[in-house]
Amino acid sequence: MLKVLKRVVVLTVVLAILGVMSAGGVFIYFSMSLPKISTLADYRPPINSRILSKDGVVLAELGKENREIVEMKDVPDRIINAFLSAEDSGFYDHQGVDYLGVLRAFIANVKAGKVVQGGSTITQQVAKSLLLSRERSLTRKIKDFLLAQKIEKKFTKQEILFLYLNQVYLGGGYYGVKSAFRGYFDKSLEEATVAESALVAGLLVAPGRYSPYLHPEYAKKRQNYVLGRMFANGKITKEEYQEAKEEKIRYRIRKPEPFKAGFFTDWVRRMVIEEVGEENFLNNGFTVQTTLNYELQKAAEKSVLMGVKEIDKRQGYKGALGKVTPDKVFDYYKDFRESYYKDKSRFFTLKNNERVYELDFKIEDLDKIIEHQDALKKQLSNKRYHPGYLEEDTLLEALVVNKNYKAVVLGTDDRFRLIYVSIAGVNAIIPYEYFRWVHERELTEERKYWPYLKRPSRFFNKGDILDVKLISKSTTFFRESHDLKLEDFKKFGDYELLSEQKYLKVSLDQQVDVEAALVSINPYSGEIVSLVGGVDFEKSKFNRALQAKRQPGSSFKPFLYAAGLETGYVPNSIILDSPEALGGADADLNWKPRNYDGRFRGPMTFRSSLELSRNIPTIKITQDVGINYLFNFLDRIKLNAEMPKDLSISLGSFGITLTDLVAAYSIFPNGGVYIKPKYLRSVTDREGTEYITKIRESNKVEAEELETKEEEIISKAEEDQAKKPLLVDENSDEVIEEEKVNPFLENLDDTQVYDRRLSFVMTNLLKGVIQNGSGRRARSISNFIGGKTGTTSDYIDAWFIGFSQNNVTGVWTGFDDNKTMGYGEAGSKAALPIWKDYMEKTVGTLGESDFKVPPGIINVYIDKKTGEPVDLNSAGAFLEAFVEGTEPGNSELKSYFNESNPAKKSDDVFEDDDFFNNQ
Repeated sequence: MLKVLKRVVVLTVVLAILGVMSAGGVFIYFSMSLPKISTLADYRPPINSRILSKDGVVLAELGKENREIVEMKDVPDRIINAFLSAEDSGFYDHQGVDYLGVLRAFIANVKAGKVVQGGSTITQQVAKSLLLSRERSLTRKIKDFLLAQKIEKKFTKQEILFLYLNQVYLGGGYYGVKSAFRGYFDKSLEEATVAESALVAGLLVAPGRYSPYLHPEYAKKRQNYVLGRMFANGKITKEEYQEAKEEKIRYRIRKPEPFKAGFFTDWVRRMVIEEVGEENFLNNGFTVQTTLNYELQKAAEKSVLMGVKEIDKRQGYKGALGKVTPDKVFDYYKDFRESYYKDKSRFFTLKNNERVYELDFKIEDLDKIIEHQDALKKQLSNKRYHPGYLEEDTLLEALVVNKNYKAVVLGTDDRFRLIYVSIAGVNAIIPYEYFRWVHERELTEERKYWPYLKRPSRFFNKGDILDVKLISKSTTFFRESHDLKLEDFKKFGDYELLSEQKYLKVSLDQQVDVEAALVSINPYSGEIVSLVGGVDFEKSKFNRALQAKRQPGSSFKPFLYAAGLETGYVPNSIILDSPEALGGADADLNWKPRNYDGRFRGPMTFRSSLELSRNIPTIKITQDVGINYLFNFLDRIKLNAEMPKDLSISLGSFGITLTDLVAAYSIFPNGGVYIKPKYLRSVTDREGTEYITKIRESNKVEAEELETKEEEIISKAEEDQAKKPLLVDENSDEVIEEEKVNPFLENLDDTQVYDRRLSFVMTNLLKGVIQNGSGRRARSISNFIGGKTGTTSDYIDAWFIGFSQNNVTGVWTGFDDNKTMGYGEAGSKAALPIWKDYMEKTVGTLGESDFKVPPGIINVYIDKKTGEPVDLNSAGAFLEAFVEGTEPGNSELKSYFNESNPAKKSDDVFEDDDFFNNQ
């Protein structure tokens, strides 16, 4: 017996040793396969990247995990206590694993017959979320157990909490407590209540199941559980516990947040991702600072929208959006109010687990409104009149001035030219001035006359659903009645009743089909100040400022005139505006251009032909300059466009983007310096590492630097000229001068692409377009702006590109499918009003000053019609700017162009005048 007992004891000891060794081996095995604990010190969770305007406005926030990192000192105790009570009340007592907690959870789960409690500590959850996989297995549990103890040895409790509270997923796409409280309640952490803290802490165990958006009843139960644990642990008083249970929490309504400056921001997003990679960008917390001025961007978007609406109205009325029969009007009002109150609300509360929105629609309110208006309607002797709104109506306060709404036509009044409409029971008037534009919609390039609408009943019927814009919340019948005189008021039998009524004032509106784009650039730095790629980014993502290549028409002419100045033309050169058939070297081409107005004005100055945008003089300049020279010039200034090598180039018959055209115009105000459009100021990751360094290699040259540079260039040119030796023919005594060089090309390089003096002359000429020519609608903005209109055949494209001393802005309008905008929709009518509205705000923001006069400019009074020099006091005397040596009476530079102008060479693709005349 004793021997048997000894054997049992020995066997037990051996088995125990083997068990311990086996367990130790298992633990050693798993310990060796654990991830490096040191990675916690380099905590780098995915965080959002942000795209900012130049002035710091967040244009977009993008990332895979919506997370904001918060330091522990900024987390209130009530939030920490809520999470500890919900997940690990013994957090400060254990060393990573709570063995008693595991035992309690085991017993509770056995009793329930299912998993109702977890035994994981916060430290174990940190290990699981940061370093291990999400798999549910014994292997992962063992690693979880071992790693938690390592974490406890390496980090303090506060450091573990920091990792935990920033890492946890809390539903709704929110990671970490800071983003969760902002997302659920639109609150910072310090603003959070005990009730809100308990609700968020309760989400952790199962964010979907306990979501107040999806399962409010479960969310409430879980919140009460956490509050109970907080009270039991002594973290809140009994009074705080009761108050928190009864608190009515306001939940933020989650709505998609579109990009600010959508076209620009989306372009920046794509360009940066191309540089740094999509995964990197969405996870690594990049800060992208752009060049955009957000205040001016908002002004640009508003100007574009207003401008296209005016074009659209000239194109005619598209008709009602729909129709409501009398028996369906109440339901229509009801549906409108329910939807509007829901959309307008930013928060909701829960009542009996149902959402109650911030603006709560009550059907009894609508019943009261309808009964009130029906009673008033019966009191009116003339049934064509309609009563006003009920001033107690809650919808009245919720409506927003300058916003658009759908309204139902109640009736029309041809005598006083009024349309009565109702926005879901809030009655309104459309006065005559806001619908008189209505006529049949017919887009044609042929001249068409549309008189103002006299009788609204011709186009509008009871029950029509209209798109209206709210102008004012209070007006009266008598104030808006057309041609109604004060002394006639009391002739109305219904005067007393009508005089008491108040109405909304609204204008007739409609969704536009025509598109527009705007680009605004700093001409010295190339920074894009504003960019609008279309009317509505949510409707169409196609960026017409950057992607659409449209024919520029006459807006291209300034480059032809700039080349003309470089090859011998001067502002007072006389050009013949006369009928002439022109063609190319191709015998199949028979091109007979004409002027916009179909007339010819005979002899006119270089200046006048540009101001009035005459086609025939422009073609003659192109022919005289020569296609080969012209293309070399355009290559030098780096105009980004593919152009045909024939005379049609003179009328802008090729495609170019608005951004490229605006950038090219910058050579006029900036003194002939090439700039490349820039949209970024910096791109840095979460560590502050600069990713895109190319943006630092800018061509930025301030105005003062340009002036200094030009003075240096001119001084050096004079020195070089003095040093040039004279050449002597050995067989004669005649002195031969060195071959002459075009004085406007001598000092150019890759950056200085156009002579600074000629740039000033061009700005002076283009100021004349504003003051006296096709751009004169913009004269009121400033005396110090220049620009040029552009219109293509059949009114398909309309442009205006213009500039001040420190800004260049271009506007394009047209249809995406290249159909006509309608007769008369030229650059001065369709594009210029948008440009003007925006430029007024730009000049007000950035300031204004006249263009700096570089050295080498001479001013001479001339007769603007004949180009001849005149006395200061002569009628029609005009002060014209010339490059010194080209002014009237001075032949210093003219001799070069008369004798050796390269444009006169015969290697162009054109033949002589006989060729053109015989086409």
